[in-house]
Amino acid sequence: MRASTLAIAGAVASAATLLASGTAAAAPATSIPGDGLYRVGVDITPGIYQSAGPTDPAHACFWERLWKIPGPQDHGDPNQYIVASDLTKHTPVRVMIKSTDVAFKATGCGRWVLMPPPPNTGSYGPGGLFGSEY
Repeated sequence: MRASTLAIAGAVASAATLLASGTAAAAPATSIPGDGLYRVGVDITPGIYQSAGPTDPAHACFWERLWKIPGPQDHGDPNQYIVASDLTKHTPVRVMIKSTDVAFKATGCGRWVLMPPPPNTGSYGPGGLFGSEY
């Protein structure tokens, strides 16, 4: 009886150790592979991102910074969730994704890369305006 109690106690302790040591969640990425919807602080790190932009001059890059990800229960104008957006054919494309944004969505822009922050110039923000942020 004592041996089986110790075996059960050992098994429970081992299971608890395995559960408690689980794999740490991956840190948010510092690059965006392409088209899609990405959660800020979960999928991607906030910051200034740059894309080479559209490779075909007949198509434009479109991006959106969102304060909410619309769900199936949300009806009405989907534009109500946009903090800022831009449709451009100019390259490169830059956008400042803020930690207060819930998500970032891009189409036709290609890969995005987190840029190092510019030096603080003492004027507006970290170096000026980005995207349609006015």
